[in-house]
Amino acid sequence: MKKIHMMGVSGSGMSGVASLASKMGYTVTGCDLKTGGHNKKHLNGIDLLIVSPAVLYQSKNEPELLIAKKKKIVMTWEEFVAKFLMKNKFVIAIAGTHGKSTTTAMIGKMMIDNGFDPTVLIGAKIPEWNGNSRYGKSKYFVIEADEFNDNFLHYKPEIAIVNNIEFDHPDYFKNKKQFKDSFDKFIKQLVGEKILISEKDSLNKKFKLKVFGKHNQKNANMAYLLGKRLGISDQKIIKSLENFNGIGRRMEEISDNIFDDYAHHPTAIKTTLQGLRKKYPTKKILAIIEPHGYKRTKALLNLYDGVFDSVDKVIIGPIYKARDEIDKTISSEMVAKASNHPNAKVTNDVANISKNNNDIVIFMGAGNSNQWALNFVNNNISFKDLTTLKIGGKIKYFFEVRNKKELVEKVGFAKKNKVAIIILGGGSDILAGDRNFNGVVIKYINNKLQIIGSNVIAGAGVIWDDLVKETVDKNFSGIECLSGIPGTVGAAPIQNIGAYGQELSDTFVSLTAYDIENRKFTKFNKDACHFGYRKSIFKDKKYWQKFIITDVVFKLNKNKNLDLNKIRQDILKIRDEKLENPKDIPNAGSFFINPFVNLKTKERLEKKYPDMKFYPVDDKFKIFAGFLIEKAGWKGKSLGPVKVSDKHALVITNPQGIGHFKDIIKLVEAITKDVYKKFGLKLEPEVQYINI
Repeated sequence: MKKIHMMGVSGSGMSGVASLASKMGYTVTGCDLKTGGHNKKHLNGIDLLIVSPAVLYQSKNEPELLIAKKKKIVMTWEEFVAKFLMKNKFVIAIAGTHGKSTTTAMIGKMMIDNGFDPTVLIGAKIPEWNGNSRYGKSKYFVIEADEFNDNFLHYKPEIAIVNNIEFDHPDYFKNKKQFKDSFDKFIKQLVGEKILISEKDSLNKKFKLKVFGKHNQKNANMAYLLGKRLGISDQKIIKSLENFNGIGRRMEEISDNIFDDYAHHPTAIKTTLQGLRKKYPTKKILAIIEPHGYKRTKALLNLYDGVFDSVDKVIIGPIYKARDEIDKTISSEMVAKASNHPNAKVTNDVANISKNNNDIVIFMGAGNSNQWALNFVNNNISFKDLTTLKIGGKIKYFFEVRNKKELVEKVGFAKKNKVAIIILGGGSDILAGDRNFNGVVIKYINNKLQIIGSNVIAGAGVIWDDLVKETVDKNFSGIECLSGIPGTVGAAPIQNIGAYGQELSDTFVSLTAYDIENRKFTKFNKDACHFGYRKSIFKDKKYWQKFIITDVVFKLNKNKNLDLNKIRQDILKIRDEKLENPKDIPNAGSFFINPFVNLKTKERLEKKYPDMKFYPVDDKFKIFAGFLIEKAGWKGKSLGPVKVSDKHALVITNPQGIGHFKDIIKLVEAITKDVYKKFGLKLEPEVQYINI
């Protein structure tokens, strides 16, 4: 059995199986209704036709399937995985109505982090793997075990995890008893030591997770229990879980304050929304819901009561036709009514949903809602959503790209349509104009991070402070004083970020950037970047917005003497005391560059202002711009809807999020004028102006 064809290959499970099978020596071909359709010619020369359960329901009369059935070469992907890919493997299967994808991903990461090198198969996309499966060379095979169609009864795990059991899939299971009986059968499939971990075993440990919500705490507890069974230490388990970044379509922030979530069972929806409310207690939240399947919606209708209570407004779209037939006795209006939410509306026009005055928007469903979310982002995204100052006009084309291939494609799109390109990182050093931008905005979000020896290779999308934390945790010194600086790794070299005696250029080795004009990737070593004080060649007008940085290499030192974690925590504490957090109060970080003066000017200012501090740098002297602004009387002062921070005069804030580009410029001009009048020094902005 070496040649297989996969019918429905783009499915959430099938795509992962196809990837694994090809890496395990099979010749794999595939078809899908979305990519070319089905054809009986696909059967030529194959040993097996692998199908998803959905194909058996939705394409049961396809000649390709019917002929293969006559030849007795049809097998569901779950059967194929169990009979062939799991052969001679130590199987760990994660089941349950809710949370199995996230729990499986947490377990996969934990085992990878601790040297188990497992093969993992999940029904969701894992950003770090750029897919939903991961091939490992060890004996371990970790799988999300789905109960629909009794799929999980094909597996014979040595360890089984059952997160929870709540009635679901009424299009297959006739009643709650049949549903529970299926789980009982699954548990009886255990082999070897027959280890079962269930919700009743939880220790209720509290983790400092990056993913929020009580449900994720429960998922982490199940992963923790498995880790202990595998002999992993508490410290290593907790470190892995607390560095877990989440999975695709599980409270995935696809744009600033716009989330996409797979939840479609009423209980999962309720739990997820409660987690979102706890995360954003004062924000106005809009939820767009896609009920999943006519039979499921009808069978679970009474469970919708109170499900949306955590949010301010609910819009319910058309019911997704899953594996069942259209049933006119159930409707979206009935879901809205059953929810008893005072602000629940129904629409068939999901393409024209707008953000309006809502702060947070979440799309929920397992059918078309993902596309609704992506369309919403493209129709509603603005620089206000993408910058920490929360200012700027609408964007016509916005693309988040995860790898170099996607980057080349999106730049090609802009060139083909003859529109301008703007590149964004974390948006923390940006002031955008209020006009609508009719071009392409590209945000490169590759967040791959590797440490090889003393070299650190970081994708441009890695959050800068995550990089610092990771290196400090591994006891590497060189960037610990740059803790807490907002933004991404890709933006950091542009202005040669620095703080407390360290600069990025101290540890910088090289970077790779995509040349937009010449359409090629170019490597820049340290000399080629021409680093200076808060600047590099990429801040020069000739280079600014003409290169997209994709990854950066640093060389750090293995530390033997310093307590790097203490240094990091001290700096984070100082920054918290001195600077405004952009997540709490919109700002762009340090707005002005610290000016430098010559000896003559220094002596003049010293006579007039004895408390002014000067810091020698080569043959000049640095003065803190924040000191000048404060002495000019601007600290804590407002001008219209924008304000100079109460904490630090170097930071300009947009406290209510209602300020505009012109308001910031008016304040900047007033500050610059007063500082010049008082000290004879002209301040220059550190923040980059775009779309003006």
